Amino acid sequence: MTTEPTTPIHQQFADWAARFPARAAVVDDDLTEISYAELDGRAEALAARLRATGIGPEDRVAVELPRGAAAITAFLAVLKAGGCYVPVDPSYPDARKDLLRTDAGCRVRIGPGPDEPADAISLRSLEADGAAASVPDRLRADCEADPDNAAYLMYTSGSTGRPKGVVVSHRNIDALLSDHRIAVGPGETVAHLAPTAFDAATFEIWAALTAGGTVAVLPARLSVAELGSRLRRVRPDWLFLTTGLFHLVVDQDLDALSAVGTVITGGDVLSPKLFGRAAGVPRRQLYAAYGPTETTTFASLCPTERVDPAGSVPIGSPLDNAAMELAETSTGTPGDDEKVAEILIGGAGVARGYHNHPRLTAERFVPDPSGAPGSRRYRSGDRGTFQDGIFGFRGRIDRQLKIRGHRIELAEIESVLADHADVGQVAVQVFDLGNVKRLGAFVTAAADGTVNASVLRGHLLERLPEYMLPSVFTVLDAMPLDPNGKPDRSALPYPWASRAAMAELDEYVAPASPLEELLCEAWADTLGLDQVGTADNYYLLGGDSLRSVDLLGKLRKQGVDVAAHEFFSHQTVSELAELVESRRTESSDSGVAVPPLQVSAA
Repeated sequence: MTTEPTTPIHQQFADWAARFPARAAVVDDDLTEISYAELDGRAEALAARLRATGIGPEDRVAVELPRGAAAITAFLAVLKAGGCYVPVDPSYPDARKDLLRTDAGCRVRIGPGPDEPADAISLRSLEADGAAASVPDRLRADCEADPDNAAYLMYTSGSTGRPKGVVVSHRNIDALLSDHRIAVGPGETVAHLAPTAFDAATFEIWAALTAGGTVAVLPARLSVAELGSRLRRVRPDWLFLTTGLFHLVVDQDLDALSAVGTVITGGDVLSPKLFGRAAGVPRRQLYAAYGPTETTTFASLCPTERVDPAGSVPIGSPLDNAAMELAETSTGTPGDDEKVAEILIGGAGVARGYHNHPRLTAERFVPDPSGAPGSRRYRSGDRGTFQDGIFGFRGRIDRQLKIRGHRIELAEIESVLADHADVGQVAVQVFDLGNVKRLGAFVTAAADGTVNASVLRGHLLERLPEYMLPSVFTVLDAMPLDPNGKPDRSALPYPWASRAAMAELDEYVAPASPLEELLCEAWADTLGLDQVGTADNYYLLGGDSLRSVDLLGKLRKQGVDVAAHEFFSHQTVSELAELVESRRTESSDSGVAVPPLQVSAA
């Protein structure tokens, strides 16, 4: 590991802004370019306003802005003011946002006010004395930051039923960016596709802005075809894709990856077959990445040449500023040919700990006997192997899992469900459908209560992010129990056996045209159902944003081209069919050739 001095992140950016003020720092999702000088000026002005409200080192500021130049400006401004930014996804339910702001102790919120655009930068005090003070933009912030100051506080799902915040310092971020394999060069472009509250955004933003590079913001809600088109236009030098999206891109538009210099993918177990196909596309490099939020985005990387096509995809070797080893106590089963034990991660990327959770911090962040005085290792909870200098992943030692790259504790979902007055017993289980994980919720009614699946979905929608919502809710007469009186998860029924078993759906409406028939078959194939009716809502069928990307790719191959944002606003087969038919009518009236439907979902 290296031990070079660390310069705070915003000061590294300022150095490049002084050297190359006219260079593009950000290309926003509408392809508008913002220079280093312009971004620096915007951030300095906002930082001055933050300082005027009393923000300084270790003060936390909630940033509730969508991915884009405005959010990047806000992050940079908070750091310039000496504070710690708390990314809060604006799509979260209000109750979730309130919980995160309160738990973090945020003094100020940056985000749109009432009736303002989603990316409007407004300040609002979260303290009892009212609105944040406004000062002239010409004032400049002047804060001496320490590399060990908190840079951001990012929340992950918590096993106690509440999310927990991970405190990451400037030094932690610098440790990530110092690895020679993912060192962005001056003038290089890094694609920004991750949500702001997802830790991959740390790499996407700061790897570029601390190296004289450019952040290329990609639009939200892209189909694979739309993503491929944007990649071919932007031609980024660096791209991170969550495992699920990576699998879809390889399957539907493999050639799009040839427009990228280096591709990094991670967040879940990779398909060796699809990883091998991607390895054959000409580019600079392809890496499988591994790392929990507690070790600052990535802890290890595995290049293609270290992957055995006949085996699983390893998680590779540690970053330059990281160290990994297996715990002394094995978690494997008798007869294993190799030691399987918990992965311990050390080095400069290990976060400071959990905000306001000293006991949990002491439990998970333990002293590192082989490190410098005061250094710690993070107990990952991941089971791993080690052979020939390469670590492998062998699952969890608890019930934590990852869905679409997000870490989820099933206990948190169960806790929120159990809070509903009509619910008696609860169990949430994960099911594997091909390369996709789906959550199923099982509940019984409380005494004298009546459980309604749609009501429970609404209850969760008000409290949890979309990626934590179960795909289906099953109401049981009685919960199967093990000898200890706990839910027997092995005895829970498979909830997608048929459409008729899904409690939230109305009466089945059969397709009335070849197009509706094609759409119903494609939806059923994507969601693993025996049938889909034209009035069925995609999300009540258990669909989510990642599977919608898969579905749109299948439809495109059959002559039905629908943009991701159009699908989001037309959530039933009948609505989508009406949109497609109206478009075909307009094209026919104008003399434009309309490609024929291929009425088969196979």
